Amino acid sequence: MKTKPALLFFCVAAFFCNAAVLPHIGFVYPAGGLPGTTVTVTIGGQYLKDFSNIHLSSVPVAVRLTDYLRIYDRQEINRIRRVKETLEAKMAEETNSVVKAQMQRQLDLVDQEMMMVNEINRSNKKNPSLAAKKQFNPQIAERITLEVALPQDAVPGDCELRVITTNGISNPLMFQIGQMPEVFEAEPNDKLTAPEELPVLPVLVNGQIMPGDIDCFRFAARKGQTLVFRAAARSLVPYLADAVPGWFQAVLTLYDEKGGELAYDDDFRFDPDPVLIYTVPADGKYVLSIRDSIFRGREDFVYRISIGETPFIQSIFPLGGMADRDVEVCLSGVNLPVEKMTLKTGSDAPGLLPVCVEKNGQLSNVRNFSVSPFPDGPEVEPNNQVSQAQSVTKNSIINGTIGFSGDQDWFRFEGRKGEKKTIEVSARRLGSPLDARLILFNAKQEALASNDDAEDKGCGLLTHHADSRIDITLPESGTFFVRLDDLPGKGGSDYAYRLMIGEERPDFQLRIVPSSLCVPRSGSAVATVHAIRTGGFTNEINLSVADAPDGIELERAVIPNGVNTARISIAAKAGAKEQILPLKITGTADCGSQMNRRIAVPAEDMMQAFLYRHWVPAQQLLIRVSEPAPVNIVLSFPREGVFHARPGSEIVINATVRWNSKGQKGIKLTLSEPPEWLTLKESRLGGKGGVITLVISPNAEPGSTATVLLNGAVRVVKKPEDSDFNPVMKFLNNKAIEFAIDAIPIQITN
Repeated sequence: MKTKPALLFFCVAAFFCNAAVLPHIGFVYPAGGLPGTTVTVTIGGQYLKDFSNIHLSSVPVAVRLTDYLRIYDRQEINRIRRVKETLEAKMAEETNSVVKAQMQRQLDLVDQEMMMVNEINRSNKKNPSLAAKKQFNPQIAERITLEVALPQDAVPGDCELRVITTNGISNPLMFQIGQMPEVFEAEPNDKLTAPEELPVLPVLVNGQIMPGDIDCFRFAARKGQTLVFRAAARSLVPYLADAVPGWFQAVLTLYDEKGGELAYDDDFRFDPDPVLIYTVPADGKYVLSIRDSIFRGREDFVYRISIGETPFIQSIFPLGGMADRDVEVCLSGVNLPVEKMTLKTGSDAPGLLPVCVEKNGQLSNVRNFSVSPFPDGPEVEPNNQVSQAQSVTKNSIINGTIGFSGDQDWFRFEGRKGEKKTIEVSARRLGSPLDARLILFNAKQEALASNDDAEDKGCGLLTHHADSRIDITLPESGTFFVRLDDLPGKGGSDYAYRLMIGEERPDFQLRIVPSSLCVPRSGSAVATVHAIRTGGFTNEINLSVADAPDGIELERAVIPNGVNTARISIAAKAGAKEQILPLKITGTADCGSQMNRRIAVPAEDMMQAFLYRHWVPAQQLLIRVSEPAPVNIVLSFPREGVFHARPGSEIVINATVRWNSKGQKGIKLTLSEPPEWLTLKESRLGGKGGVITLVISPNAEPGSTATVLLNGAVRVVKKPEDSDFNPVMKFLNNKAIEFAIDAIPIQITN
């Protein structure tokens, strides 16, 4: 009876570990390295045991796995010990040499787990106070250690690192190709009186903050140097699902050699990653510390701090310009090589251009410059009273600043009754500290509408949506006034904005989730595409693969009229080459006056602080074309690709099954997050195929639409002659494999 809990545990573990679960990574440490060096990198996550390689954007790297470690909670450790005892007892009684050899192989696997348990125990005994503060987190319970050789010609900048296993590709995390000497923190360094010594500046420090930790570093500086201390923390791991506020909130503090505080920063304006800028008053030694704002800590509290006389752009003006123009941009910051530069905006509008500079071989940070199809012009002072309101023509953009505390900028325009107007500020989304507030008045100075914050779902890294927007149908003809100010009443030369007044053109943006997919040959994978519709745009959006690789195609790639979310199938033909490759998916739609083509930005659906969800953009959509799944299931769709059904009816779908392995009997079916009006009639499909019936509730409302994901699961039974066959716990010989079958679009009709 004592062995039953252990049997139950390993049964459950076998089901999930053998399922086709994609790897997931929660941190990378260090999160960067120099070209031409070999870096020892630790990656924490889930489902990493079957590691095969990494993918680092377009950088070719040589990788060697040196260690794998799994961290168990106390309950798991106790169960492993009981299983070990059971196996050893059975082996002592067994006389059959073949069965005994199989038992020994099972015992070897358990011993490997016990070795990892013992390794963690030894580490905890070295630092019991830290061990007592640690909390088990299954999202980073597996660790792999790699030696990563970066090529000499790697270009400095932000890359995306993904882990490749036999099951697929992980989510991406940032890995920075550096441009200055790098060091790694060495504990103990948590006391201001005994900080870690740094080499000559410039230098980049890599570290991790553990529970209650503070890391201190001492360095030499010269009088007159303007030093930039720039921390990357939240930018490395954008969101933590199980922590409040949802990221590592780093705090930088600068001290003199006697411990006197000189400067402090816990963010740069609204960016959670702090930046300290300090002009050194005298030659000498200084100390920099980093910690979490509320003294949390964990292995995924990873940071990189660059220290030196590096260029840093604090703001740019204007924040944007019209397409197909040469625009002069003024730069404000420290250690900059120029104060002005000319940008060629190109024809891709709307869009963003990165602005950065280089000095003495060091690249600055990046600011975004907005490219618009609308003509723009400057704000003209004085305009801080209604009587001084600046006249604005139809469909134009004003580049301005809230120049001082309490400043108000007034604008006026002529409008007709029934005319639709959009008044929108772009500031915070472009790096400005402005917390914009808009108020619209009529000619009698009566307030018609106001707005403080308007959410932009396309900005997945922005958590305070401080740009304001008003959409209104004008109630009368005449002159209207717009007042723009900063909600807290602040201002300054950095408080720049772009104000659009006009009729917003119908348009859309696209996000595709997830950014990593595993597509089996002769099969498909399902991704979710989100449409962000603006300007009253409701038409259908047709999706396609730009420059599609051989053997890769989209199936039923349409976002229906008025629908904001659709699931699409990316299929690989039988002859497709097994490889990892980037895809670019575009959407095309009739937006009234013209056909617009927009790129589907790859993204990860990330949770913040147990509740909030964000589409965090990725650099690439990567797919891995893999070996065929155990079974291929082909559904028959209507010619138009959408099932139409009335409330209270059923949808019958013919399913053809082709097995790639022998001895299979059936497939378990499930629906992923179906609408409440949709259910499966039967949960199993026969091994030779048949029909799948979807039941529509009588309460379904005509006009409702959904694209529901149909999943399948099969069990593969190991045979006694298989090397990993378990002769003692035979239930472990059932291997469960889960897979996506297809995305089914449904529309409810009268």
